[in-house]
Amino acid sequence: MSPVPLLFVDHAQACGGAEHWLLLLFEELDRRRFVPHLACPPGDLAQAARAGGTTVHAVPLPRLWGEPAAPWRLTRGVAALVGIIRRERIALVHANSVRGSVYAAAAASFTRRPLVWHVHEILTSRLYMQALCRLADAAIAVSTAAAAPIPCTRKVRVIHNGVRLADFQGDRTGDAARLRAAWGVPARATVVGQVARLQPWKGQRDMIAVAESVLQRFPDTYFLIVGGDIFGDAHAYEQELKASVQRRGLSARVIFTGQQSDIAATLQALDILVHPSVNEPFGRILIEAGAAGLPVVAYADGGVGEAVVHGQTGLLVRPSDRAALAAALGRLLTDRDLVRALGIAARARVQAQFDVRPLTREIEETFEHLVSPAATRLAES
Repeated sequence: MSPVPLLFVDHAQACGGAEHWLLLLFEELDRRRFVPHLACPPGDLAQAARAGGTTVHAVPLPRLWGEPAAPWRLTRGVAALVGIIRRERIALVHANSVRGSVYAAAAASFTRRPLVWHVHEILTSRLYMQALCRLADAAIAVSTAAAAPIPCTRKVRVIHNGVRLADFQGDRTGDAARLRAAWGVPARATVVGQVARLQPWKGQRDMIAVAESVLQRFPDTYFLIVGGDIFGDAHAYEQELKASVQRRGLSARVIFTGQQSDIAATLQALDILVHPSVNEPFGRILIEAGAAGLPVVAYADGGVGEAVVHGQTGLLVRPSDRAALAAALGRLLTDRDLVRALGIAARARVQAQFDVRPLTREIEETFEHLVSPAATRLAES
């Protein structure tokens, strides 16, 4: 039996957490059973997928909400996807982003292909969720927190993001040392870092406030804000953050590294990961930190508690409680044995629950269930 062609749809040009997951899925997908195609705009995502051997179809999927040209944009984007589906004999459509799902759902409905709706967010729009619930044949949510608002509960399956353990468990000491040197951080300094794209909900404001508090007790600690304005919508926020650091007199200890492509080496350059995000759907960086043996201090909000176990793999505090976050971080800075124990437990938990291989098999089961013999015949017609 020939491999089944699948079409993945994502509107992003750059790579956020959902896109990094998608690239890893492409690498792990059983090519004897499935052939992935990706429809997305030209950019970093398209380039990375193509370099990994995935067939990429360049399709602009521009913004729709609040745009006068939305009907024309939608019609043009859906027509492009319909053409790909028919030309490549696609058997199933997978929507990997919110905007992409609008285009994908219409194209799948028009061509009578099954639709898998992958939910990487904690959604709030009832109208959007009701529409996708009607059009999707199955939904995959990255966490129980992401699944909770979705009304069509019988269609939803929770499958957490996964990591490839080998990517984070090799010795990257030399690479980490080079990164520290490039950032102006002494080799033996204690380094606390946040790794996230620059967005207000990711909590960089809280990171800076916590750094100011903690540095009063631990003045030799360095704080890294790792991440950039990858989608081009946070320039003003980035300037605000840098001005705040300068105004507080923290420039020598709070360092903006910009976007980093080598996350494994970046994590090895840290001693503790801080994640002050609110309404976090899951937090891929949390399991990447676990794979690297790093303890986490975070707000217990959204899906964070599914990735981090309080007192076992990290320390969780009430959402938006900066004082509690600073106290938890101070506890780790005074207890190296606890840091080591949490890191070891985090690595073991990631290995047991977040290995990408069995999680990919679960996703493949969803595809196989929907691609029935009848659907396969339809795709081949």
